[in-house]
Amino acid sequence: QAQFAQPVGITWDPVAHHLLVSDSVAGAIFVFDGQGPCPNTISDGPYQRPVGLVVDPAPENAGRIFVADAGAHQVFVLAADGRLLQRLGTRGTGPGQFNYPTNVALDARGLLYVSDSLNFRVQEFDQKLHFVRAIGHKGDMPGCFAEPKGIATDSQGHVYVLDGQFENVQIFDADGNVLMDFGQEGNGPGEFWLPTGIFIDAHDRIW
Repeated sequence: QAQFAQPVGITWDPVAHHLLVSDSVAGAIFVFDGQGPCPNTISDGPYQRPVGLVVDPAPENAGRIFVADAGAHQVFVLAADGRLLQRLGTRGTGPGQFNYPTNVALDARGLLYVSDSLNFRVQEFDQKLHFVRAIGHKGDMPGCFAEPKGIATDSQGHVYVLDGQFENVQIFDADGNVLMDFGQEGNGPGEFWLPTGIFIDAHDRIW
């Protein structure tokens, strides 16, 4: 049976129809099907502290897995069987560098977004994983971040960034311009307390 230490990330593999769970303390990615843990649990890898993860649904990419590793300050690109294909980034503040990345998301065009939490920004990469732009910076104005964590995209290419300290979600267009935000600290409807993850489904419902 799978033994969790600190499961923090979860995603669905639409290619293999598996559920993937990252465990930041165990340093592993657990894979489940409808019957339970799969024998191909991705435990042997380069991970230090795997957190957010997402599976590429494009048929030509054969189920690539993107894993944000907050300990390695990198994004790992894995094959569907767990083989390491590429390391993206190093620790730093420049374009394509990370400081405690926490989550990853793909949009309908295949662009990759990484919440670069302690650089207070989101970084965007093209289909070949070349740096495109950084969205946001440290501050308390619209378009700024205190602790960007969860990240998701909708069918129209908008980018939703959940901030764990502002306790809200800011929405950006495809060019990185802030459009609006929602949420605030509290325990009522539409309010949050230390939120970490966000997901947008095929019907553009926000979870």
